[in-house]
Amino acid sequence: MKLSTKGRYSVRAMVSLGILAKNQEGPVSLKEISKVEGLSVSYLEQLFVHLRRSGLVESVRGPGGGYRFARDPADIRLDEIMVVVKESINPVDCKNCENFDQSACVPGEVNIACCATRPMWEELDKIIVSYLHSITLADLLEGKKN
Repeated sequence: MKLSTKGRYSVRAMVSLGILAKNQEGPVSLKEISKVEGLSVSYLEQLFVHLRRSGLVESVRGPGGGYRFARDPADIRLDEIMVVVKESINPVDCKNCENFDQSACVPGEVNIACCATRPMWEELDKIIVSYLHSITLADLLEGKKN
């Protein structure tokens, strides 16, 4: 399974926001996060639109403006970050078969492999979601989930 850059970079940007915020007064600019993460400011802007709309971060306008956490990092879970940036954490497309109907699986037909493996992918999806839900942003900032 491979997450898209959107999910990985959103988590990294949130961790960078936390690290940079510890070392300065006031909000953190996307330019600062851009320097640390090696990402373009325009790409970060796209990610932070979702993070702001979801209430994970808040923006501060004007000179010296930027972003800060809208909630305590201990209350922000990684699965939530993934969801707000519209990152799919489903391990495979099979899990999303249109109109899945186990009774429609006929041996020898193309969909039989999807039908036979679907329960395993569903269980893996639950494990991944549970794992990401178990980790908070504070855990990463404190080095608890390395």
